[in-house]
Amino acid sequence: MFLLPALAMFQAPAPPPAAQQDAVPPARIEMTTPFPVHLGSVGPREVREALFGIKSIHDRPFRFRLLDLALGLSLDEGQFTTPLQPGEVRMVKVRVDAAGMEGFVRGAVRLGTDDPAQPNYILRYDMTVRPEVAVDAERKSLGEVAPHESPELRFRFTREGGDPLKLVLASEMPPHLEAELVHEGQAADLRITFRPGRLRPGTMAGLEVIKVATNGPKQPLFTLYLDWRLAVPVIAQPSRLVFSDLKTTLLGLELTARDGRPFRIRKAEIQGRGFELLDRPVAEAGRHMIRVRRTGTTPEAMLVLECSNQEEPLRVPLRFLDPKARPPKGSRPAPPPEEHGHHHH
Repeated sequence: MFLLPALAMFQAPAPPPAAQQDAVPPARIEMTTPFPVHLGSVGPREVREALFGIKSIHDRPFRFRLLDLALGLSLDEGQFTTPLQPGEVRMVKVRVDAAGMEGFVRGAVRLGTDDPAQPNYILRYDMTVRPEVAVDAERKSLGEVAPHESPELRFRFTREGGDPLKLVLASEMPPHLEAELVHEGQAADLRITFRPGRLRPGTMAGLEVIKVATNGPKQPLFTLYLDWRLAVPVIAQPSRLVFSDLKTTLLGLELTARDGRPFRIRKAEIQGRGFELLDRPVAEAGRHMIRVRRTGTTPEAMLVLECSNQEEPLRVPLRFLDPKARPPKGSRPAPPPEEHGHHHH
């Protein structure tokens, strides 16, 4: 209750009658077409026509004249040679040339009149100009891929107008991917074939980054992404054993079947020195645990497992990251010898 007088003190006084005389006079025209005019999706070299329906609600004839045009617009000024009569509806045609534009574009036509109370009107339009070169998707997925499969995936490029489309690979392809470019005039395909057999052991998933250069002046380079997951009968968790310090000498590995059924480990061995296999399970089971001990400072070895439900041996990399061999603090570390920059694990 105590707030009411305080609020009343801050209320603005009513405007004086003189201020009301400066109010904007009522419009003399009505638009009979949607306003602003939406041209929608327009090609990069396309020419469209925007129509503005103008109805006079003036009490006398009056004239229009062109004052200003946005970039890419043109119109025949002969449309304004005769005055607009009271109640008349006139369609004003504006030519819209999208050349040199890209993305969402707004534009306007400014018309002057012979009515001193309303010296000009602005007719507005908008459109979305498609890029000259486009790809059907910048990221695609191969999903789950079995080790014996070699699936192919395509990125489809198109060019609207201009010279025939030309593509060039602008990044190096990893060994497990094969790329082919097939050109068809204003279109081209980038065909990617995945070869799981060329993957380094322990690599179970990846996100590939592929760069493609084009001869489109406004789209000279595309960055594409391709992800995949390897679907093997036996899942090793983790997919590699990494001993990252001197204190860690024992690590475990869990093996399960993708289909959940029991399986047998027929053979287990370590190829290389510096590591010792502590478990050699022979009974059939749905889950197997295997422990590996580091016995030296050998940087790399390979655990090879032959399983009853998998034709090819399962290879699990063993690695020791010797802290003494690491570069001094503040220096740039060298890249790992077996990692490939095109995929993540």
